[in-house]
Amino acid sequence: MDIVKNLVSSSLYYCKCPYSMNPTRIVVHNTANDASARNEIQYMINNRNEVSYHYAVDDKEIVQGIPENRNAWHAGDGGNGVGNRQGIAIEICYSKSGGARFDAAEALAAKFIASKLKEKGWGIDKVTKHQDYSNKYCPHRTLDKGWQRFLNMIQKELGQTTTSSSSAPNSSSGEKYSTGTPICTNTLSVNCNGTGKIYTGDWSGSIGKVIKGAKYPYRVDRNGVAIGWTSDTGIDTDPHVPGGSAQSTPTVLNSIPSDFNRESATFYPNTTLKIRKAPTEKGIDTGLYYSNGMSVQYDGYVKREGFVWISWISASTGERRWMKAGVLNSKGYNTNPYGRFV
Repeated sequence: MDIVKNLVSSSLYYCKCPYSMNPTRIVVHNTANDASARNEIQYMINNRNEVSYHYAVDDKEIVQGIPENRNAWHAGDGGNGVGNRQGIAIEICYSKSGGARFDAAEALAAKFIASKLKEKGWGIDKVTKHQDYSNKYCPHRTLDKGWQRFLNMIQKELGQTTTSSSSAPNSSSGEKYSTGTPICTNTLSVNCNGTGKIYTGDWSGSIGKVIKGAKYPYRVDRNGVAIGWTSDTGIDTDPHVPGGSAQSTPTVLNSIPSDFNRESATFYPNTTLKIRKAPTEKGIDTGLYYSNGMSVQYDGYVKREGFVWISWISASTGERRWMKAGVLNSKGYNTNPYGRFV
């Protein structure tokens, strides 16, 4: 299969792909805009944002920007997360508007992924989605259309038939609990390996995914959004309404506030904006910022203190970040944005 190579300069390895990598999986994304694969890769390798991916696929071609023996920042599971450190990131283009171009890009991506599985001797279980590693609803349009449908497309390219068992993942994972189980937990981990931060509190939800043998094998989902990972010792299968401890830790890693509005888009600031750990001007200042000429992909926002605050999961730390993106008018509309939303 022909691949157009437009590899990032080694001078940018420090922010785009700082670690050597022996890949163990594929991580599928949707770009959330309508740019071509060449434009996606060109933009990625030209900036100094800690956002990167190995391949972009549109309706006509596959373009590579990061070598497969280097990691990329794409999965939102931290500096040591298996998604970021072991995953080959594939972005499917034209997902903002969808339609025929996206359908063709998705079909080409399925062929490409099938070729990668054959090349590496992997099975369909090695195909994962961004959502598996963080709470971001990505690949958004592929998920909307049906994730199992996309896996079936790949299996068809592999010459395999699909079975009903593939639509019920983790039902016999070997772990104590299975997907769909309502739970309450007092422990949340950044990722399934427990290599990032561990938070204690009180969270309710259900098991959205199980990774057999992991230190924290259960992904906790709330209202369809992943909020973290937990283990057997942290689970109470008699769910209850979270108590005061949850209220005392409203800015914990991946927690989603009740007024959170999910939106997958890109923001281009026109001024310098601080990055904080909570959606408030009193929130801890990370010391980082976005400025004119940079961009950030965010997964949602809240409206507080007269501002709209966009949010995302940091690719390098796995922590949720917040940034003011505009001033609200008296009716609560963002009439004075601090940049451009795409």
